[in-house]
Amino acid sequence: MNGGAVNGPVVVGLLALVVVLVAITLMVVLLLWWRHSGLSDRVTKLEVHYQHHLTSREVRQVFDRLATLEAKTDATNTMLKTVQEHLLENEE
Repeated sequence: MNGGAVNGPVVVGLLALVVVLVAITLMVVLLLWWRHSGLSDRVTKLEVHYQHHLTSREVRQVFDRLATLEAKTDATNTMLKTVQEHLLENEE
C-alpha cells in the first residue's frame, strides 16, 4: 500500500509537467501562427506597393524608346529646316 501512496504524487507531478508542456507548445504554436499571419500581411502590402514600380527591363525599354523618339525628332527637325531653306530659296 505504501507504494501506491508514493505513485500518487508522482502521477500528479507528471500530469502537471504534461499540462505545462502542452501549454508551452500551444503558446509557441500561437506565436508562430501570429508571426506567420503578420508576415503574410506585410508581404501582401509590399506586393501592392511594388506592383506599380517598373522593373529594370521595363525602365531600359522606356529609355530605348525615348532614345528612338529623340533620334526621330532630330531627323524630322533637320528635314523641316531643309524644306524651309529650300522654300526660302525658291521665293527669292
